[in-house]
Amino acid sequence: MVAPARRPTVKDVARVAGVSASTVSNVLHDHPYVTEEKRRRVEDAIRQLGYAPSLVSRQLRAGRSQVLALAVPDITSPYFAHLAHVVMTEAHRRSITLFIDETGGSAALERTIAGGYPSRGVTGVLFCPVATSPAELERLKSNVPTVLLGEYVPGGSFDHIAIDSRGSAVEATEHLLSVGRRRLAFAGMRLGRRAGPAYERLEGVRSALRTRGLELDDDLVFDVAEHSREEGHRIARELVERRSACDALVCAADLLGVGATAAFRQAGVAVPGDVALLGWDDAPEVRYTVPPLTSIAHDMEGLAGRAIDAILARQADPARPVEHTVVQHRLMVRESTGPGV
Repeated sequence: MVAPARRPTVKDVARVAGVSASTVSNVLHDHPYVTEEKRRRVEDAIRQLGYAPSLVSRQLRAGRSQVLALAVPDITSPYFAHLAHVVMTEAHRRSITLFIDETGGSAALERTIAGGYPSRGVTGVLFCPVATSPAELERLKSNVPTVLLGEYVPGGSFDHIAIDSRGSAVEATEHLLSVGRRRLAFAGMRLGRRAGPAYERLEGVRSALRTRGLELDDDLVFDVAEHSREEGHRIARELVERRSACDALVCAADLLGVGATAAFRQAGVAVPGDVALLGWDDAPEVRYTVPPLTSIAHDMEGLAGRAIDAILARQADPARPVEHTVVQHRLMVRESTGPGV
């Protein structure tokens, strides 16, 4: 028998097993008076259908501790390491157990997470997907409360906590224009992916330039395989080799800016004299580059608190309206975007 396209229910399990819904419930709650033959039929039906029981309601009714999962693509990234730290701190403050998972951008792992970590005892998920489409997330959605972090899914049914990528990019660009920069380059698009924070930052840069009658040349928009120091170094070297006339490089993540800073210095290109540099996330490392890197800082503590609040609110009222929340940001101006010479 083919499993139904929608998420299977207790009634589906009961129908396949040839028992009542109350018998399925008794098996799920491990009641001792279910016969072995009926228990086996129910368990076979659960496996066949891929049914995931509501671990949230079971654990909360039993008065057990909250167990949340935070799933991020790359724990070595300064941004995601900081996110993990502040979420862990907030969870500890509330006496909530948190485990941290790294997906590596694996679509298979992300599908498991979108399904609520079946049979793991997780009561809520904080999730930063990068490889799973909005439609797939909706299809896989479980009854475990899940909050998406960083990505916006228009019209989606997930609660979502975001940073203002487009608005902060407009502010960053206006800052560069205010110090006399006019020909900008942008690094950080994920191989042309038209979604996510990097895309929103690129569009914010373009919007701010257009308000001043300027354009961002397509040949100065650089795709990257990842937001890494190595990719930033590569792009800066390419700009040097092209003898590009750009006077500012906007990096969608700080690590790109760190790598670019080193490459420009090695090539004898003065920052900010020849090229201004700007990044996102305000990683601790950017305070110690030469020169220190201007960056967009996010209210990470606010993000962590609101994300956990959203999980708890969804547990208390599963039918409540979906919420999309944007946290505050701040432009941290440092020497890398000085007025130049």
